Amino acid sequence: MTLEPTRIRLARERAALSRSALAASLGICEQELAQAPERLGDELAAALGCTPRFFHLPAASGIDTERIFFRSPRRTSTAQKRAAAAAGRTGVELYRLITQNFALPATEVPDLTGYSPADAAVQLRLDWQLGCGALPDVLHLLESHGVRVLSLPPELEAVKTFSFWEDSQAYIFLASGSAKARRFALAHELGHLLLHSSLGAGSEQVAAAELEADQFAAQLLLPALSLQMRISDSLQIPQLLTLEAHFGVPATVILAHSRASGLLGEKAYCWLSQEIALEAPAPVQPVTSRVFSIVFPSLQLEHRASTSVIARELGLREQHIHELTFGQAFVVLAGQNEQEPGEIHRGHLRAL
Repeated sequence: MTLEPTRIRLARERAALSRSALAASLGICEQELAQAPERLGDELAAALGCTPRFFHLPAASGIDTERIFFRSPRRTSTAQKRAAAAAGRTGVELYRLITQNFALPATEVPDLTGYSPADAAVQLRLDWQLGCGALPDVLHLLESHGVRVLSLPPELEAVKTFSFWEDSQAYIFLASGSAKARRFALAHELGHLLLHSSLGAGSEQVAAAELEADQFAAQLLLPALSLQMRISDSLQIPQLLTLEAHFGVPATVILAHSRASGLLGEKAYCWLSQEIALEAPAPVQPVTSRVFSIVFPSLQLEHRASTSVIARELGLREQHIHELTFGQAFVVLAGQNEQEPGEIHRGHLRAL
């Protein structure tokens, strides 16, 4: 009996290993890897960071890289794109398991192909009844409208945030960063999902799409009416920082968008840009998915499934689930407090 070859390829691409490198690490030829016998399951799992069960699951492949919106498509290598596509498939399969136990919000992401970024931002605010002020938590907002957001595994941080459509369902993989940078990244990817579902693969089209997604994000997060009341050439750094906190958008984005909108002159823009560059960078901050904050505690409480059970079903290690879920999937760490099944663990108290 042989292992599922598409699963071997998926795990290999997820680990960013070439076929020849993997074969060499196992001491076999590439032809044998293509028809790997079952006896190689443990060695393959150890080399690729999964479990032997992964190679017995139904055939699957990574998400088509041509359908993924990458932030820096030219700077992202083919190996990085394939690794992201394989992680994307894992995210789709994870959500498939979740939806077997939970009813999630229906996808409400309209197709606004052909709209300008500004018109698309206005239309979305109307469709989602967002008013004309600062938006609430963007991650929670997207989840409430059916977008499935996962965290980007650490080894893929260089790829940055990306998104795609799969089976009429929108997915976003969010990279780490400050709260304001992540907020803008989510709005950027939402712009792709709204505007570019029929985008071609030409480099000029991709470059134009990235610019449009940036424009959409700025228009959505910084509505014109609100901005016009607050921006002028007399803007000072304390006021700019107040706006940054109010809109939840990086100050550099506020300045660039204000200049592009004609609200801020070149001289004021240059001076404020130089001054804001002297500010300490915003720290990397954790975010919380509303979906995962409900799903994993509920599964644990009702004894329906745990992170280990989900990982076993997907043929993955628990750590992979933890990394895809903003750290909200509970993982038991091995250590000195491990106990055997049935063993009673007694705590130790001491006075301080």
